[in-house]
Amino acid sequence: MASFKIKYAAMIISSLLIGGVISVTAWQTIHASEKTENSASERKVLFWYDPMKPDVKFDKPGKSPFMDMDLVPKYADENNEKSSAGIRIDPTQVQNLGLKTQKVTRGELNYSQTIPANVSYNEYQFVIVQARSEGFVEKVYPLTIGDHVKKGTPLIDITIPDWVEAQSEFLLLSGTGGTPTQIKGVLERLRLAGMPDDDIQRLRATRTIQTRFTIKAPIDGVITAFDLRTGMNISKEKVVAQIQGMDPVWISAAVPESIAYLLKNSSQFDISVPAYPDKSFPVEKWNLLPSVDQTTRTLQVRLQVSNKDELLKPGMNAFLKLNTQSPEMLLIPSQAVIDTGKEQRVITVDADGRFVPKKIHVLHESQQQSAIDTGLNEGDSVVVSGLFLIDSEANITGALERMRRAEKTDDTHSGH
Repeated sequence: MASFKIKYAAMIISSLLIGGVISVTAWQTIHASEKTENSASERKVLFWYDPMKPDVKFDKPGKSPFMDMDLVPKYADENNEKSSAGIRIDPTQVQNLGLKTQKVTRGELNYSQTIPANVSYNEYQFVIVQARSEGFVEKVYPLTIGDHVKKGTPLIDITIPDWVEAQSEFLLLSGTGGTPTQIKGVLERLRLAGMPDDDIQRLRATRTIQTRFTIKAPIDGVITAFDLRTGMNISKEKVVAQIQGMDPVWISAAVPESIAYLLKNSSQFDISVPAYPDKSFPVEKWNLLPSVDQTTRTLQVRLQVSNKDELLKPGMNAFLKLNTQSPEMLLIPSQAVIDTGKEQRVITVDADGRFVPKKIHVLHESQQQSAIDTGLNEGDSVVVSGLFLIDSEANITGALERMRRAEKTDDTHSGH
C-alpha cells in the first residue's frame, strides 16, 4: 500500500511539471507573437498613395479616388538604406501589376523601313540642241513638249548663210590645190559652227553646196523644250530643243543620316510603285549624295533603275524599302527605354532584387528592338513592363536623384 501511494504521488508531481513546462512554452509563444504584431503595428506610416498616381499623397487609408484600388501605405523604414544602388518594391505590388523583365542580348539589329521616294529624270541623259549659227527656220516638224523622239528624228529644217559660205571656200580650196591643212581648217570651222557631221561628210563625198540642213534629235528621249515656228529667225544662242532621256530613271529618297553606315549594296533596296503594285524594279546602281539636309538631318540616296518600257514617269510616287542589318550590338526591347528628352535610361534588376536605374545610349531602333553602346552588359535584366510602378516608387523614394548624385560623384573622382 505504501508503494502504491508513492507511485501515485510521483504521477501527480510529473503531471504538474509537464503542465508547467507547456504553460511556460505557450506563454512565450504568445508573448513573442504579440511582440511581433506590436512591432509591425508600430511601423510609422508617412502617407498613403495610389501607385498609379504617386504624386498625390493622403493622410489616411481608404479607396483611391483615381482607380478602383486601395491606397498603399508608405512606411518610414522603407528604402532607408544609405546606398544609392536602387529601390525595393513590395513583391505583392510587383506581382499584381505584372512587372516583367528581359535579358540584354547581343546580336544584329534587323533594320527594315519603308521610305517615301519619287521618280525623276536621269540628268546624265539631258541634251540641249542648238544651231550655233544665225539663220532662219525653213520647216518645223510636228513635235511639241512631251513628245517621245528617237535618236535621229528630224526636229527642224534651217538655212545658215555662214555654212553656205564655208562650203564654197572648201570647194574652192579643193579645186585650186589648197594645202591639206587649209582644207582641214575649213571643215573644222564648219564643225565648230554647228554644221551636222552627216552634212559635212555629204559635202566631202558629193562636192555639192547644201543650203538647207536638218537638225535631228541626238538621243532617245522626251522633248522638254521646243518653241520654234516656221519662218522664224534663229540666233546662234537660241535653243532649238531640250531632250531628256527616259531610260534609266532616278528614284530618290531621304534616309536618316544615322543609318548611312548600314547602306552597303543594292540588294538592300526594294522599289515599289503604287501605279504598278504587281511589278518589281531592280536597282542597277545607287549612291549617297554628299550633303546632309540641315533641317531634317537626312541624306539623299539616289537609285538608278532600268526603264526600258518607260513605265516609270518622272514625278511618280514610289517607296523605297530598306532591308539591312547592323554589326553585332547589345540589344534590348524598345519598351524598356525611358526617354526623358534629355537622357535615356532603363530600370535593371540586380542580383539582390533591387530595381536600379541606369543611363544608356540608344544607337538605333527597329522592329521594337533598340541597339545600345553603353550602360549595360550582356545578360543584365531590364524591366520591360510595369515601368510606371518603378518610376512612381523611384520618384517617391528619390532613388533616381540619389543615383544621379552618385554618378556625378564618380565622374568627379575619375576626373582626378
